[in-house]
Amino acid sequence: MTSDTQLNKGILEGCVLRLVKTKYLCPAEIVDAMRTAGFAEFSEGTLYPMLLRLEKEGCFETKRQATRNSPPKKFYRLSESGRARLEQFYRLWSATAQNVAKIFNDEE
Repeated sequence: MTSDTQLNKGILEGCVLRLVKTKYLCPAEIVDAMRTAGFAEFSEGTLYPMLLRLEKEGCFETKRQATRNSPPKKFYRLSESGRARLEQFYRLWSATAQNVAKIFNDEE
């Protein structure tokens, strides 16, 4: 795995956590929101393993909702543990973004 992949993985995870911070979303809604935000290549194939891992780690409250013509849909929202993880991500992201900006804004 390249460092680009690792960086993207962390950023995508932080964005998904933020999307479900205050409301329940199903995977299709998460994918749509990520694509709308500019992550055009974001897919269910990226999302589902992430949701499974984060759910096992206790980051979500989940609920199932019946649908007319298909199995019930699963919806995700942050748990208290997930909120702590999101806060940690945002602190690290903010500090990293500031440090990178210092380097890139240094005109020689």
